[in-house]
Amino acid sequence: MDRKYRPLAEFSKVEDIVNRTLDRALSGGLFPERLKRWGNEEIIPACDLIDRGDHLLLRAEVPGLKKEDMEISVDDTSVSLKGEIKQNKEETGKTYYRSERTYGFFSRVIDLPAEVNPNQADANLSDGILEVKLPKKKSTKAKRVEIKIK
Repeated sequence: MDRKYRPLAEFSKVEDIVNRTLDRALSGGLFPERLKRWGNEEIIPACDLIDRGDHLLLRAEVPGLKKEDMEISVDDTSVSLKGEIKQNKEETGKTYYRSERTYGFFSRVIDLPAEVNPNQADANLSDGILEVKLPKKKSTKAKRVEIKIK
């Protein structure tokens, strides 16, 4: 049996592997949304946005954050989270074998799927989880009116 050597077939296999890896990475499979820091880039708190019927509930992971270190603003269609995770006092004369905690500023704007009443929004921070309750605006349903034809 005579087999032909096809060098481009090997490139096709490599291309498939790279494509699958990139697909996983871009869809969140390799790098799930967690507090991350890429060099000097921003930290991104992971968020859940839940529709509870009469209100939306935004949950954000902000471990180690105090309410004094955070700013939340709401308008009709979005929520803005800003804050700073501060570093504890650095110990001098100590040798660190590992330091993996992330410190720095973050800012994130979350678009909302429905209009909310910003003045009635409420926030609570407990155990590193920020919850923002966003009451929806009451929609004015159009009345159906029958029109007589003349």
